[in-house]
Amino acid sequence: MAFNLIRNSRVFWTSNVNTTTGAVNSSGFLPANTREIQVLDGFSFSQNTTSETVTLNEAGATPVRGQRSFNTALDPADFTFTTYMRPQDAGTTITCEESVLWNAMFSDKPIGDAAAAWTDGATSATAVLTNSNKHQLHAFGLVIIVDDTTFVIDNCVLNTATIDFGLDAIASVQWAGQGGSLRQITSPTITANSNLTIGGALGGSLQGTFLQKVTNCPYIANKLSVVTLDEEIGSGGTAYNVALTGGSLTISNNVTYLTPANLATVNKPVTYFTSTRAISGSLNAYLRTGTGNTSALMQSMLNNSATAVNPAFYMNISIGGTGTTKVDFTMPAVVLTIPTVNAEQVVSTTINFTAQGYVGSAFDI
Repeated sequence: MAFNLIRNSRVFWTSNVNTTTGAVNSSGFLPANTREIQVLDGFSFSQNTTSETVTLNEAGATPVRGQRSFNTALDPADFTFTTYMRPQDAGTTITCEESVLWNAMFSDKPIGDAAAAWTDGATSATAVLTNSNKHQLHAFGLVIIVDDTTFVIDNCVLNTATIDFGLDAIASVQWAGQGGSLRQITSPTITANSNLTIGGALGGSLQGTFLQKVTNCPYIANKLSVVTLDEEIGSGGTAYNVALTGGSLTISNNVTYLTPANLATVNKPVTYFTSTRAISGSLNAYLRTGTGNTSALMQSMLNNSATAVNPAFYMNISIGGTGTTKVDFTMPAVVLTIPTVNAEQVVSTTINFTAQGYVGSAFDI
Protein backbone atom coordinates (compact mmCIF):
# COMPACT_ATOMS: atom_id res chain seq x y z
CA MET A 1 0.00 0.00 0.00
CA ALA A 2 1.44 3.35 -1.09
CA PHE A 3 0.96 6.44 1.04
CA ASN A 4 0.45 9.85 -0.52
CA LEU A 5 2.82 12.51 0.82
CA ILE A 6 1.99 16.21 0.75
CA ARG A 7 5.57 17.17 -0.11
CA ASN A 8 5.17 15.50 -3.51
CA SER A 9 1.98 17.41 -4.35
CA ARG A 10 1.61 19.72 -7.35
CA VAL A 11 -1.19 22.06 -8.40
CA PHE A 12 -2.03 23.07 -11.98
CA TRP A 13 -4.34 25.88 -13.10
CA THR A 14 -5.97 25.51 -16.51
CA SER A 15 -8.44 27.44 -18.63
CA ASN A 16 -8.67 24.43 -20.97
CA VAL A 17 -12.25 23.67 -19.98
CA ASN A 18 -15.49 22.82 -21.76
CA THR A 19 -17.12 26.10 -22.77
CA THR A 20 -20.57 24.82 -21.76
CA THR A 21 -20.01 22.82 -18.58
CA GLY A 22 -16.69 24.21 -17.36
CA ALA A 23 -15.32 20.66 -16.99
CA VAL A 24 -11.57 20.25 -17.52
CA ASN A 25 -10.84 18.73 -20.91
CA SER A 26 -8.74 15.58 -21.31
CA SER A 27 -6.52 17.03 -24.06
CA GLY A 28 -5.55 20.36 -25.56
CA PHE A 29 -3.31 21.50 -22.70
CA LEU A 30 -0.76 24.13 -23.76
CA PRO A 31 1.57 26.54 -21.95
CA ALA A 32 -0.85 29.29 -22.99
CA ASN A 33 -3.76 27.77 -21.05
CA THR A 34 -2.18 25.61 -18.34
CA ARG A 35 0.48 26.39 -15.76
CA GLU A 36 1.82 24.98 -12.54
CA ILE A 37 1.05 27.06 -9.44
CA GLN A 38 3.45 26.91 -6.50
CA VAL A 39 1.38 26.51 -3.35
CA LEU A 40 2.30 26.35 0.32
CA ASP A 41 1.75 23.52 2.74
CA GLY A 42 -1.76 23.44 4.16
CA PHE A 43 -3.84 23.56 0.98
CA SER A 44 -7.12 21.66 1.09
CA PHE A 45 -10.03 20.63 -1.11
CA SER A 46 -13.22 18.66 -0.52
CA GLN A 47 -16.79 18.12 -1.66
CA ASN A 48 -19.56 17.31 0.79
CA THR A 49 -23.02 15.85 0.49
CA THR A 50 -26.16 17.43 1.90
CA SER A 51 -28.32 14.81 3.62
CA GLU A 52 -31.80 14.75 5.12
CA THR A 53 -32.85 12.46 7.96
CA VAL A 54 -36.47 11.37 8.45
CA THR A 55 -37.33 10.47 12.05
CA LEU A 56 -40.40 9.06 13.80
CA ASN A 57 -41.97 10.15 17.06
CA GLU A 58 -44.99 8.09 18.17
CA ALA A 59 -46.69 7.05 21.38
CA GLY A 60 -47.48 3.56 22.62
CA ALA A 61 -45.84 0.67 24.45
CA THR A 62 -43.65 -0.32 21.47
CA PRO A 63 -43.00 2.83 19.43
CA VAL A 64 -41.00 2.62 16.22
CA ARG A 65 -37.75 4.46 16.90
CA GLY A 66 -35.99 4.18 13.56
CA GLN A 67 -34.78 6.79 11.13
CA ARG A 68 -34.07 7.02 7.41
CA SER A 69 -31.36 9.16 5.81
CA PHE A 70 -31.22 10.44 2.23
CA ASN A 71 -28.46 12.14 0.26
CA THR A 72 -30.30 15.06 -1.31
CA ALA A 73 -27.60 17.17 -2.96
CA LEU A 74 -23.94 17.37 -3.79
CA ASP A 75 -22.45 20.60 -2.46
CA PRO A 76 -20.00 22.64 -4.54
CA ALA A 77 -16.39 21.56 -4.14
CA ASP A 78 -14.37 23.83 -1.82
CA PHE A 79 -10.67 24.56 -2.15
CA THR A 80 -8.15 26.79 -0.42
CA PHE A 81 -4.46 27.29 -1.04
CA THR A 82 -1.81 29.94 -0.46
CA THR A 83 0.72 31.34 -2.90
CA TYR A 84 3.58 33.76 -2.40
CA MET A 85 3.48 37.05 -4.30
CA ARG A 86 6.60 36.89 -6.46
CA PRO A 87 6.97 39.45 -9.28
CA GLN A 88 8.75 38.01 -12.30
CA ASP A 89 10.96 39.96 -14.68
CA ALA A 90 10.36 38.09 -17.95
CA GLY A 91 12.91 40.21 -19.82
CA THR A 92 10.61 42.61 -21.66
CA THR A 93 7.65 42.53 -19.27
CA ILE A 94 6.86 42.25 -15.59
CA THR A 95 4.45 39.46 -14.67
CA CYS A 96 3.95 36.84 -11.96
CA GLU A 97 2.93 33.22 -11.68
CA GLU A 98 -0.31 34.03 -9.87
CA SER A 99 -1.42 36.48 -12.59
CA VAL A 100 -4.03 33.98 -13.82
CA LEU A 101 -5.53 33.90 -10.32
CA TRP A 102 -5.81 37.69 -10.06
CA ASN A 103 -7.37 37.79 -13.51
CA ALA A 104 -9.87 35.03 -12.68
CA MET A 105 -10.77 36.91 -9.50
CA PHE A 106 -11.71 40.12 -11.31
CA SER A 107 -12.72 39.34 -14.90
CA ASP A 108 -14.64 36.95 -17.15
CA LYS A 109 -12.05 37.22 -19.94
CA PRO A 110 -8.62 35.55 -20.34
CA ILE A 111 -5.38 37.50 -20.04
CA GLY A 112 -4.70 39.26 -23.31
CA ASP A 113 -8.33 40.24 -23.90
CA ALA A 114 -9.14 43.95 -23.81
CA ALA A 115 -11.55 43.32 -20.91
CA ALA A 116 -9.13 41.20 -18.89
CA ALA A 117 -8.25 42.30 -15.36
CA TRP A 118 -4.53 41.52 -15.61
CA THR A 119 -2.02 43.29 -17.87
CA ASP A 120 1.72 42.67 -18.05
CA GLY A 121 3.79 45.82 -18.48
CA ALA A 122 7.31 46.92 -19.25
CA THR A 123 7.97 48.21 -15.74
CA SER A 124 5.03 46.85 -13.74
CA ALA A 125 2.06 44.52 -14.05
CA THR A 126 -1.45 45.61 -13.11
CA ALA A 127 -4.71 43.98 -12.00
CA VAL A 128 -7.77 46.24 -12.05
CA LEU A 129 -11.39 45.74 -11.00
CA THR A 130 -12.79 47.81 -13.87
CA ASN A 131 -14.38 44.81 -15.61
CA SER A 132 -15.38 42.87 -12.49
CA ASN A 133 -19.10 43.71 -12.60
CA LYS A 134 -20.02 40.29 -14.00
CA HIS A 135 -22.41 37.60 -12.82
CA GLN A 136 -19.84 34.91 -13.68
CA LEU A 137 -16.07 35.10 -13.92
CA HIS A 138 -13.36 33.52 -16.06
CA ALA A 139 -13.87 29.74 -16.11
CA PHE A 140 -10.97 27.53 -15.06
CA GLY A 141 -10.18 24.18 -13.52
CA LEU A 142 -7.63 22.81 -11.08
CA VAL A 143 -5.61 19.63 -11.47
CA ILE A 144 -4.18 18.56 -8.10
CA ILE A 145 -1.63 15.77 -8.05
CA VAL A 146 -1.23 14.40 -4.52
CA ASP A 147 1.76 12.09 -4.93
CA ASP A 148 0.25 9.08 -6.77
CA THR A 149 -3.36 10.30 -6.72
CA THR A 150 -4.80 12.99 -8.99
CA PHE A 151 -7.94 15.06 -8.51
CA VAL A 152 -9.66 17.49 -10.87
CA ILE A 153 -11.96 20.31 -9.76
CA ASP A 154 -14.20 21.44 -12.62
CA ASN A 155 -15.81 24.81 -13.29
CA CYS A 156 -13.93 26.72 -10.60
CA VAL A 157 -14.46 30.25 -9.37
CA LEU A 158 -12.39 32.24 -6.90
CA ASN A 159 -14.43 33.59 -4.01
CA THR A 160 -11.91 35.31 -1.73
CA ALA A 161 -8.31 36.48 -1.69
CA THR A 162 -6.82 37.34 1.70
CA ILE A 163 -3.52 39.14 2.18
CA ASP A 164 -2.01 39.05 5.66
CA PHE A 165 0.54 41.62 6.83
CA GLY A 166 2.31 39.57 9.47
CA LEU A 167 5.73 41.16 10.01
CA ASP A 168 7.60 37.88 10.30
CA ALA A 169 6.11 36.48 7.08
CA ILE A 170 6.76 36.54 3.36
CA ALA A 171 4.08 38.34 1.33
CA SER A 172 1.44 35.81 0.31
CA VAL A 173 -2.21 35.45 -0.69
CA GLN A 174 -4.65 32.87 0.61
CA TRP A 175 -7.08 31.94 -2.15
CA ALA A 176 -10.44 30.29 -1.52
CA GLY A 177 -12.97 29.20 -4.09
CA GLN A 178 -15.44 26.62 -5.21
CA GLY A 179 -16.02 24.30 -8.13
CA GLY A 180 -18.91 22.44 -9.67
CA SER A 181 -17.51 18.96 -9.03
CA LEU A 182 -14.51 17.06 -7.68
CA ARG A 183 -13.36 13.91 -9.46
CA GLN A 184 -10.41 11.55 -9.36
CA ILE A 185 -8.57 10.54 -12.52
CA THR A 186 -5.63 8.39 -13.54
CA SER A 187 -2.48 10.12 -12.37
CA PRO A 188 -0.63 11.78 -15.24
CA THR A 189 3.10 11.39 -15.74
CA ILE A 190 4.99 14.67 -15.49
CA THR A 191 7.90 14.86 -17.90
CA ALA A 192 10.68 17.14 -16.71
CA ASN A 193 11.88 19.85 -19.06
CA SER A 194 14.81 22.18 -18.44
CA ASN A 195 13.28 24.95 -20.57
CA LEU A 196 10.84 26.61 -18.20
CA THR A 197 9.21 28.71 -20.91
CA ILE A 198 8.05 25.63 -22.83
CA GLY A 199 6.87 23.42 -20.01
CA GLY A 200 6.66 19.69 -19.51
CA ALA A 201 4.13 17.08 -20.61
CA LEU A 202 1.00 15.82 -18.90
CA GLY A 203 0.55 12.14 -19.67
CA GLY A 204 -1.93 9.54 -18.45
CA SER A 205 -5.55 10.64 -18.83
CA LEU A 206 -4.53 14.27 -19.45
CA GLN A 207 -2.64 14.98 -22.65
CA GLY A 208 -0.71 18.11 -23.46
CA THR A 209 1.92 20.52 -22.14
CA PHE A 210 1.98 23.20 -19.48
CA LEU A 211 3.96 26.23 -18.40
CA GLN A 212 6.29 25.11 -15.66
CA LYS A 213 6.77 26.98 -12.41
CA VAL A 214 9.49 29.60 -12.16
CA THR A 215 11.56 29.18 -9.00
CA ASN A 216 14.00 32.12 -9.22
CA CYS A 217 11.59 35.03 -8.70
CA PRO A 218 12.23 37.31 -5.69
CA TYR A 219 10.25 37.06 -2.47
CA ILE A 220 8.76 40.09 -0.71
CA ALA A 221 9.15 40.68 3.03
CA ASN A 222 6.06 42.05 4.80
CA LYS A 223 8.22 43.94 7.28
CA LEU A 224 9.17 46.45 4.59
CA SER A 225 5.51 47.34 3.90
CA VAL A 226 4.20 50.88 4.29
CA VAL A 227 0.72 52.41 4.10
CA THR A 228 -0.20 55.85 2.77
CA LEU A 229 -3.52 57.42 3.72
CA ASP A 230 -4.88 60.67 2.35
CA GLU A 231 -7.86 62.50 3.78
CA GLU A 232 -9.35 63.00 0.34
CA ILE A 233 -10.43 60.66 -2.46
CA GLY A 234 -7.70 60.41 -5.05
CA SER A 235 -5.21 62.17 -2.69
CA GLY A 236 -4.73 65.91 -2.27
CA GLY A 237 -5.72 66.25 1.39
CA THR A 238 -3.91 65.66 4.67
CA ALA A 239 -1.49 62.76 4.24
CA TYR A 240 -0.70 60.08 6.83
CA ASN A 241 2.05 57.48 6.75
CA VAL A 242 1.37 54.40 8.85
CA ALA A 243 4.16 52.04 9.92
CA LEU A 244 2.42 48.67 10.18
CA THR A 245 2.71 46.13 12.94
CA GLY A 246 0.23 43.82 11.21
CA GLY A 247 -3.14 43.66 9.51
CA SER A 248 -4.98 42.03 6.65
CA LEU A 249 -6.90 42.76 3.45
CA THR A 250 -9.73 40.57 2.13
CA ILE A 251 -11.31 40.74 -1.31
CA SER A 252 -14.55 38.78 -1.72
CA ASN A 253 -16.83 38.00 -4.65
CA ASN A 254 -19.53 36.54 -2.34
CA VAL A 255 -20.25 33.65 -4.69
CA THR A 256 -23.49 31.69 -4.33
CA TYR A 257 -24.44 28.45 -6.09
CA LEU A 258 -27.83 27.32 -7.39
CA THR A 259 -28.74 23.70 -6.67
CA PRO A 260 -32.09 22.06 -7.66
CA ALA A 261 -34.24 20.22 -5.12
CA ASN A 262 -35.69 17.33 -7.13
CA LEU A 263 -36.88 14.22 -5.30
CA ALA A 264 -35.38 10.73 -5.73
CA THR A 265 -32.04 12.01 -7.01
CA VAL A 266 -28.81 13.55 -5.74
CA ASN A 267 -29.04 17.11 -6.97
CA LYS A 268 -25.89 18.74 -8.30
CA PRO A 269 -24.97 22.44 -8.46
CA VAL A 270 -26.25 23.96 -11.70
CA THR A 271 -24.35 27.23 -11.77
CA TYR A 272 -23.09 30.07 -9.60
CA PHE A 273 -23.41 33.83 -9.47
CA THR A 274 -21.28 36.54 -7.93
CA SER A 275 -22.91 38.84 -5.41
CA THR A 276 -21.70 41.99 -3.67
CA ARG A 277 -18.02 42.67 -4.27
CA ALA A 278 -16.52 43.47 -0.88
CA ILE A 279 -13.03 44.74 -0.07
CA SER A 280 -12.20 45.34 3.55
CA GLY A 281 -9.45 44.93 6.08
CA SER A 282 -7.63 46.25 9.09
CA LEU A 283 -4.28 47.87 9.78
CA ASN A 284 -2.42 47.49 13.07
CA ALA A 285 0.07 50.14 14.11
CA TYR A 286 1.55 51.80 17.18
CA LEU A 287 -0.23 54.93 18.40
CA ARG A 288 2.37 57.55 17.53
CA THR A 289 2.11 61.29 18.07
CA GLY A 290 3.13 63.89 15.53
CA THR A 291 1.93 65.28 12.23
CA GLY A 292 0.95 62.60 9.78
CA ASN A 293 1.00 59.80 12.35
CA THR A 294 -1.73 57.57 13.77
CA SER A 295 -2.52 59.85 16.72
CA ALA A 296 -3.19 62.77 14.35
CA LEU A 297 -5.39 60.53 12.20
CA MET A 298 -7.44 59.49 15.23
CA GLN A 299 -7.80 63.09 16.38
CA SER A 300 -9.04 64.17 12.95
CA MET A 301 -11.59 61.36 12.82
CA LEU A 302 -12.83 62.05 16.34
CA ASN A 303 -13.23 65.73 15.55
CA ASN A 304 -15.31 64.89 12.49
CA SER A 305 -17.19 61.92 13.94
CA ALA A 306 -20.39 63.88 14.60
CA THR A 307 -20.69 65.17 11.03
CA ALA A 308 -18.78 62.78 8.73
CA VAL A 309 -21.30 60.18 7.58
CA ASN A 310 -18.82 58.44 5.33
CA PRO A 311 -15.29 59.76 5.92
CA ALA A 312 -13.49 59.44 2.61
CA PHE A 313 -9.84 58.48 2.30
CA TYR A 314 -7.37 57.39 -0.34
CA MET A 315 -5.32 54.35 0.67
CA ASN A 316 -2.27 52.71 -0.82
CA ILE A 317 -0.62 49.66 0.76
CA SER A 318 2.88 49.03 -0.56
CA ILE A 319 3.82 45.47 0.36
CA GLY A 320 7.59 45.34 0.24
CA GLY A 321 8.08 49.05 0.85
CA THR A 322 9.19 51.69 -1.61
CA GLY A 323 11.76 49.68 -3.59
CA THR A 324 11.40 48.24 -7.06
CA THR A 325 10.24 44.78 -5.93
CA LYS A 326 6.86 45.34 -4.31
CA VAL A 327 3.11 44.92 -4.67
CA ASP A 328 0.84 47.94 -4.35
CA PHE A 329 -2.83 47.67 -3.37
CA THR A 330 -4.34 51.02 -4.34
CA MET A 331 -7.83 51.89 -3.12
CA PRO A 332 -8.71 55.42 -4.24
CA ALA A 333 -11.83 55.54 -2.07
CA VAL A 334 -12.16 53.92 1.36
CA VAL A 335 -14.23 54.54 4.48
CA LEU A 336 -12.40 54.31 7.80
CA THR A 337 -13.89 53.64 11.19
CA ILE A 338 -12.51 55.48 14.19
CA PRO A 339 -9.33 53.58 15.15
CA THR A 340 -9.51 51.51 18.30
CA VAL A 341 -6.90 51.86 21.03
CA ASN A 342 -5.25 48.75 22.44
CA ALA A 343 -3.79 49.34 25.90
CA GLU A 344 -0.60 47.29 25.73
CA GLN A 345 2.97 47.86 26.90
CA VAL A 346 3.37 49.99 23.80
CA VAL A 347 -0.05 51.48 23.03
CA SER A 348 -1.27 50.41 19.60
CA THR A 349 -4.24 51.05 17.36
CA THR A 350 -6.34 49.14 14.83
CA ILE A 351 -7.73 50.92 11.77
CA ASN A 352 -10.61 49.16 9.99
CA PHE A 353 -11.43 50.13 6.42
CA THR A 354 -13.86 49.28 3.62
CA ALA A 355 -13.12 50.13 -0.02
CA GLN A 356 -15.82 51.93 -2.01
CA GLY A 357 -16.73 52.56 -5.60
CA TYR A 358 -16.21 56.14 -6.69
CA VAL A 359 -16.62 58.55 -9.60
CA GLY A 360 -14.46 61.64 -9.75
CA SER A 361 -14.11 62.77 -6.15
CA ALA A 362 -17.26 61.21 -4.72
CA PHE A 363 -18.39 57.77 -3.59
CA ASP A 364 -20.54 55.86 -6.07
CA ILE A 365 -22.12 52.52 -5.28
